[in-house]
Amino acid sequence: RVPNQYENMIAMTTLDYIEQNYKTATLTELCVKLHLPMHVLSKMIKKTQDLILGAASAEGMNKAIELMCETELPISDIIAAVGYENGSYFHRVFREKYHVTPRAFREINRKRETVRL
Repeated sequence: RVPNQYENMIAMTTLDYIEQNYKTATLTELCVKLHLPMHVLSKMIKKTQDLILGAASAEGMNKAIELMCETELPISDIIAAVGYENGSYFHRVFREKYHVTPRAFREINRKRETVRL
């Protein structure tokens, strides 16, 4: 089923909420913001799950890359700062996406003026 205009608006609002609050976002807080019961929002999110989860993951990865390139923070601190609770999972996802470890990515891009993604 193709989402209707209302569902698209809810999805876009949800994505915006995740982008702005990716580190502390909760379903309960989003329900209050959207004035929707949790079961209704849960069903809508499930319909667009790949889009929403992909955006949340991408936002965290983008922030992690920014921190890796612009700071000297340890990788473990960066992982925590972008909201990943499991460092191993972050490393696995990062390696799948960029084909290098976070540390290798940082070393490669330290020598460049522009980041290579």
